[in-house]
Amino acid sequence: MSVTLACGSFVPRPTPIPRPSPTAIVESGTRQEATATPTVVLATSVPTRVVPTATFTPTPVPGTELIVGQPARVSAAQGLNARKTPSVTGDRAGRYPPGAIITILEGPVTADGYRWWRVGNNELAGWVADGDADGGEEWLSPKVGSTQPVNRAVRLGDEVVVTVGANGLLKVRAEPGTGSPVEHQVPESSQLSVVEGPVEANGYRWWRVSDGGSVTGWAAEGDSTDRWLTPLE
Repeated sequence: MSVTLACGSFVPRPTPIPRPSPTAIVESGTRQEATATPTVVLATSVPTRVVPTATFTPTPVPGTELIVGQPARVSAAQGLNARKTPSVTGDRAGRYPPGAIITILEGPVTADGYRWWRVGNNELAGWVADGDADGGEEWLSPKVGSTQPVNRAVRLGDEVVVTVGANGLLKVRAEPGTGSPVEHQVPESSQLSVVEGPVEANGYRWWRVSDGGSVTGWAAEGDSTDRWLTPLE
């Protein structure tokens, strides 16, 4: 019996190529162990920084309250005693006349039921109470206001007003003394500047005054009972 072969070309099966077995690699020397990397734990929330709110203390407006470093006017009708310590038993240092302008230097200090301030001007410094114990009467006012006559001694550099009475005239002389010729006669309420002096002569205290214009000369401050030149503050 004949064998019948399939038609077509005969393709031989490929011969498998053996693969080499993997060889373990051994490193010489000391084997280093792997170091674990630490895990960073992140905060789940960020704390909020609290910023304090600035608190501002309002500064009183000058003229509304007594303030250290600011001027004040003596509003007591009889003037105001100045003492060496803030107490009713403190020794008297002097007295400020009504209407005087003084500067607040220190305070306040509360003692003996009063509020005390240390004040001063060119002639006197001391502690004064700013009102009565009940708070009903003001003796020291922050309201300086416009200039007004003050019954005190004249000082060089003052602005003064003539106070000789409604029908009087202030004699302004060429030199300090009653024997010097009268060069000007100045009426009541005239304002003058004190530019020189004082000079003592014939029992009077003389000042050289000027109105900034035609009037210049020497005038007496006053006698034992009356003031003819009154400072303005």
